[in-house]
Parts: sequence; C-alpha cells; structure tokens
Amino acid sequence: MNRRFRLGPLAAAAALAVLTLTACGGSTEASDDAGGAGSAFVYEDARGKTVEIDGTPETIVAQASAAAALWDNGLEVDGVYGDLPDTENYLIGNLDVSRTKVLGKAFGEFNVEEYAAMNPDLLIDMTFDKKTLWYAAEVEKQVEKLAPTIGMPLTGLSVTEQIEAFNKLATDLGAKPEVDDAKAEFEDAVARIQAAVEKNPDLTVLAVSSYGEEIYFANAPEHPDLAYLAELGVKFPKVTPDEQGIFEPVSLENIGKYHADLLLVDARDTGGLAELEKKDIFKRLPAVAGGQRDLWYPAAPYSYQAYAKIFSGYADQLEAAQVLEQG
Repeated sequence: MNRRFRLGPLAAAAALAVLTLTACGGSTEASDDAGGAGSAFVYEDARGKTVEIDGTPETIVAQASAAAALWDNGLEVDGVYGDLPDTENYLIGNLDVSRTKVLGKAFGEFNVEEYAAMNPDLLIDMTFDKKTLWYAAEVEKQVEKLAPTIGMPLTGLSVTEQIEAFNKLATDLGAKPEVDDAKAEFEDAVARIQAAVEKNPDLTVLAVSSYGEEIYFANAPEHPDLAYLAELGVKFPKVTPDEQGIFEPVSLENIGKYHADLLLVDARDTGGLAELEKKDIFKRLPAVAGGQRDLWYPAAPYSYQAYAKIFSGYADQLEAAQVLEQG
C-alpha cells in the first residue's frame, strides 16, 4: 500500500485539560527586550527540531488540515497544499481556499518554485513518524532551504491535546482565537458521550479503513479522536497493529475478526466505502446488519469548531446504539 493511504487510514484521522505544546512534543517561546524589538519565535516541534525566527513569522504556508485548524483559531495562512477537494469536505473544515495560494491539491503535489516566490517565513505540516513531514515529505529538503518547517504530531495524542496545541500555536503566531462557543458545543457533545457510556458501558466500538481487498482496524490509542473517546469510557477492542502501530491490516475475509456493536468506517475514501457496502461479508457484520454503522472522521482539522460537529455525531450514534449479539 502506498504511503498516502497508510496515512490515509492515518490521514488520513483526556479529560478536557489544556495541555501545553511542550507536552505535545513542541514548545514555543517569545523573548522581548524592553522596547519590544528583537522578539523571537522559538518552537520545538514533534520531530525534535527547534525553529528560531526573528520576530513573528508573517508569510506562513501550511498543509491543508493544519491550515484549517489554524484558520479556525484566527490565523489565515498565506499558502496551502494537501488534499483540497473541489467540493465541501470535512478534511479542510472552514478553510477558505479562495483566500490563500494553493501550492498543491493532492498528496505528492507541491510547487516548490511558487513556494520560493512567496518568500516564506514558515511552513507547517504534520508528522506521523516524528521524523519527517507528512505531505511535504518528498520536497522536505528543498523547502527547508527556503524557510524553517514545523511538524505537528499527527498521532499518539488525544484530540483535546491536538486542539489545544493548534490553539496555542496560532496564538503564538499572532492570532487571537475566538473559540468559546465552539468549545462549549464540544464540551456538550462530550457530556452526552459520557452519559451514553454510563448508560451502556458494554457497547463496543470499532473504527476501520478499507483499501481494495484489505481492511485496516484502527488502533484506538494512536488516533486522537478515538483516544479521547476511550478516555471518556468508550470501549474499543484491543487490536494487533503492524510495526507502525497505527492499524492492524487484514484481508477482507477477516473483517469480522473483532466484534463491534457500533462500526465506524473511514469517511475519506467514499469510493472504497461504496465498494465495501456491496460485499456480503460486510453486510453480515452485526453492526451493519443491525443498522449501527456510521462514518469515522480521522485527520479532521484539530479545532473545537471541527470536533464539536464530529463529536456531536458520535454522541448521536452512541445514544442510539445497543449491544448486539456476537456473530
């Protein structure tokens, strides 16, 4: 499977605590002299690399999901690249593509020449392996010669940790996030999920991605939204992931390996889902046959605006689902 999809199932993807970027694998500092001159933006990213920029970065380019998260926190980036579908898609949230320069619209696309012409101050991407950038991996060496880069962690943290990390990053880059209403909506959805779990503690949820004749069971602790649902008490089966630790890949014939009362299917590849829904082996799964199948939204922008909507949908499903007999 290609790297796009491995992250695609990654792609594709805590009690409500405010976590500092240091705990998220990154930190920021600002130092000022008495007159305010000489201020510096200093950031240690998830790859362990430290970015130091005199003053506040002005021309900022970001991968689509990172750009959308920053956008919701009041920071409008100057350039964007990544999956940018022509139709509305949860992966880019409220990002207004018409107001920023597009340097690539799909995985593997990045116009280095146009990026250089922007005279960029900073590039922000995600990283899943804490070593390389995600969407800009193929041009990483080239773009790092033009401006510092930041790799935000894609996996291994809960969604609230991710949200707070982007909120703080946007603030440190000069934005003034206004997220109180969205955060309240998110917290309301969280309260509903907790109540649903308390009412039905044995309900088991399984998230899966599909690619051709292969199925990928999500390892919940490595996916921010699922990790947070687990902290809220939602029960997930313990899968056996591959060496990357993110998914357990199996052939389609083993799709029933783990029992699920509620099945969440990756929303990114709608064509793959349409094909999966034609398979009898999929239709026979207890959750599917019982009408307890919904979409999973991995790699949504890490903002309260995005996750208020997503978690409200999860709450709807958990409130309606019932424990099913194992097939």
